[in-house]
Amino acid sequence: PYWAREVFVLHDVEGYKHREIAEQLDITAGTSKSQLHRARMILRRHLER
Repeated sequence: PYWAREVFVLHDVEGYKHREIAEQLDITAGTSKSQLHRARMILRRHLER
């Protein structure tokens, strides 16, 4: 999903903090953390195939 990629790239690739991602995407820092966790789980499932 687009949200998974967006948060993953901002945090893990570009190095933004959850607070910065939250401001940029107009979400809470908690939502950013949750979406990052889900994105990593999706990626993990795809890599295990």
